[in-house]
Amino acid sequence: MTGSWQSLILWGVASLVVAATAVSFVLWGLNGPAYLVDLIAAYCL
Repeated sequence: MTGSWQSLILWGVASLVVAATAVSFVLWGLNGPAYLVDLIAAYCL
């Protein structure tokens, strides 16, 4: 039972990483690197 939960959590985290990477590449392609830099700066400051 524990192995199935760990596998489910691992697949969930992996899918979130893939989705975040895909969104980053789409934003990079649409608006260039300045958009991502501004977005990171807005969240960090």
